[in-house]
Order: sequence, then C-alpha cells, then structure tokens
Amino acid sequence: MDKRERLIVSAMHHFSEKGYFSTSVQEITSSCGVAKGTFYKFFRSKEDLLIEVFRYNHQQMLLRAKNVQLDDSLSAKEQLIRKISLELNGLYDNREFFLLLHKVVSVQEHKTIMPLMKKTKAAMMNWHKEWLLEVYGESIQKQVWDLVLFLQGALKEYIGLMDETKHIVDTEKASRKIVARMDVLVNYSGDFEPILTKDIMKDYEQIAMEPEKKTKEEEIKELLEKVKGDIKRSSFTSSTEKEMLQAVELINEELQKQKPRTFLMKALASYIKENTNLEECISTLEQFIVKARE
Repeated sequence: MDKRERLIVSAMHHFSEKGYFSTSVQEITSSCGVAKGTFYKFFRSKEDLLIEVFRYNHQQMLLRAKNVQLDDSLSAKEQLIRKISLELNGLYDNREFFLLLHKVVSVQEHKTIMPLMKKTKAAMMNWHKEWLLEVYGESIQKQVWDLVLFLQGALKEYIGLMDETKHIVDTEKASRKIVARMDVLVNYSGDFEPILTKDIMKDYEQIAMEPEKKTKEEEIKELLEKVKGDIKRSSFTSSTEKEMLQAVELINEELQKQKPRTFLMKALASYIKENTNLEECISTLEQFIVKARE
C-alpha cells in the first residue's frame, strides 16, 4: 500500500469514527506515519481527500462485485442467499466506508461528493434490483424498488449492529432469514401501490446503465468552473471580476437548495451574459436553471 492509499484508508477510518468535521489533517497523517507536507502532494485539501475516499471505495466495491464467483448448480434463490452472505461479509470487512456512506457526511454541507455518493448508491441498488428480479421474476417489477429498499435496510442494520456490538453473526444464517422475510414481502405486497416508483428512481437507473456518464451535479460543477475560469481570463477590472464571480457563486448556492429561486438565478445569468462573451456557456447554464424548477 503506497502513501496515497494509506492516507485514504486512514481518512476513511477517522471520518467514520469521529466524523468529517472533527477530524484534522494532522490526525490523518500522524496515524499512518506520513508527514503533513506529503499530504498536500497528493490532495489539495481535506475535502479533496473526502472525494478520493468515495472514489477509491466505489472502485473497490465494483471490483469485489466482479470477482464474486457463484455455483451455477444452485437455484436462483440459493444464489441470492449466497450473494447476500458474501455482501454481508464484504460490507463488514469494509464497514467503515459503508457506515460513512450512510451517516457521517451531510450531503447538504458537502455537495462536492454528492455525485460519487449517488453513483455508489445507484450501483448497489441496481445490483440488488437485478438479484431480486432473477429470483422473483417480472411479477415484482412494480414493487421492485420498495423491495430493494427493504433489503438494503436489513443489510444496513445488520452491519451497524455488528459494528456496535462487535458480535459477528453467521452471515449465511442471517442471509437465509433475510430472504425468508423477502418471500413474505413479495407474497403480500402485490396489491399495494409502491412508494418508490419507476419515475422516482429513473436517475438511479440511468446512472447504473451509464456509470461513466457525468451526473447532473458534475455537469453543473464543470460548467460553473469553466465560467469562473473564463471570467478570470477576461480583461475585467478587479471590481467587475469580483462581482461576476460572486454572481456565479450565488447561482451555485441557489442550485444546491431544496427549492432554488429560479427568478434570482435567471437574473444573475442574464447579468453575466450581458457583460461577457460567454453566451454559449450561460445558455447551457440557463437550461440547468430551468430544469432545477422541475
């Protein structure tokens, strides 16, 4: 394990145990015997490191999924039990990241990691969706996302309790009990209207189909960074440049809100367009602003 990877693993441990805001760069570097100066050779900031923690673990999770080997002679349901058992073992071994994903970071306070969190969750949810469809068939299509939610809730609670109590459960027995309960849910949920509809989950389905495609959040971030870069390269006075950059930042802040004020963002975008030659960029930005209202 090289120094960069050691810093990532150390950060994951500290963020999971103490929380992101309560962990200092010094604690991370000291725990893995790396000089603080070395940290800044690999990462621009603690937030940059947090993003790399998610990226690193997302890649590790995909790798583990590809390496799962199952006995083709097993029935579909026995294979599901085996998959869940393997996942429980994998999640427990990597529980610091799993718990970090669910409880440590506030998405509202850290929008920069939202795309990676979304991709990680989308990958996990779509695996579970495929597993359930393989066992229960198309008859559960209407309810499948609700069933995925219940399955993931069970996995999350098992891992959380195993971590808190330090008691290792028999994962195969636990998996059989989880699947037995899924059987009950499948048998009795057919007449209920789903909570999570296909329309609600369309973003997660799309991400799973095109994992390398940028999320809306990533596209907006790149666009705003381009606008800011172009403003800085333009021949504005320092005061005008400052006003322009503030306008971009205000748009960014509004886009992160639960209910962004479209009228304010449109006014700010128009102000930037009228005073720069960034018409194409701003027109694209205006399209995101319109979609934010939907």
